[in-house]
Amino acid sequence: MFSRSILGWAAGAAAVLALSAAVGCGSSGGGPVEIADSGPEADPPLEAGPPDAPADAGRDAADAAPDVVASGFCAGLAKTPKFCDDFDDLDLLNNWTQSTVLPPSVIDLDEATFTSAPASFIVVTKAIDAGVAGGNASLRKTLFGSVSRASLAFSARFSTTIITKGLLAIATLDVSTNHFFTLYLRDGDASAPAAILEELAGSTQTRHLLTRLPVAGLWTKIVIDVDLAGGKANVTFDGLKALDDAPINTTLGTEATIRVGAVYLFPPSDPFTAHFDDVVLDF
Repeated sequence: MFSRSILGWAAGAAAVLALSAAVGCGSSGGGPVEIADSGPEADPPLEAGPPDAPADAGRDAADAAPDVVASGFCAGLAKTPKFCDDFDDLDLLNNWTQSTVLPPSVIDLDEATFTSAPASFIVVTKAIDAGVAGGNASLRKTLFGSVSRASLAFSARFSTTIITKGLLAIATLDVSTNHFFTLYLRDGDASAPAAILEELAGSTQTRHLLTRLPVAGLWTKIVIDVDLAGGKANVTFDGLKALDDAPINTTLGTEATIRVGAVYLFPPSDPFTAHFDDVVLDF
């Protein structure tokens, strides 16, 4: 893990987010570069106890110790969702279908900043000039099943949420191979780029404008809720509505594919750092 060194590198970066979008990119489409994680280092072997310890000492201590109970954000949820990752096992990739990293962007675990200890998922991008390929950096998970309503919730902390150039999407929620929802801090509209929830249903694109943004530098609970049966979508930041019952296509879904990170990043863009933690998908 380079999580501590990456923070030093990102601290000197400008505070503006860089957007990136691959509009209409479905879960079954060809993704960018896929990388593998070596996983956490093996724990050192336990040392043996003193050779003259009584034979029953260890057994007595074990009997006296309380039962071990699973802990952490995901384990503590009252209802088990379809998917949850709090990154507390210190393995960034093991619960995800695919990771995408286009240089100069980088992803890693960060053990210094999180909402549930001991780690969060961090994305760091550098400034990218116009004419250069985007710096997408994200994690993706796909689960199959009938979807009438889906919810993606996560905690996030951004170096900035005011994006003045380029294009940046921070999350997606796809409900089929031709029905996608993408959360942009700044989209690629030629005349008036804005923070939106974009819906792409077949060839029909709908821009649902957000009425607020998360606060930069603070952890924010973000929820994207799409009710296909009811034909409405909602986005909240710490419980406050940024999108309120926006009308959406009512075709029921066949899968749920989520992405978090600098999901779509098109230059020109300024340096951007984002943390994600406690990611929950349910449908």
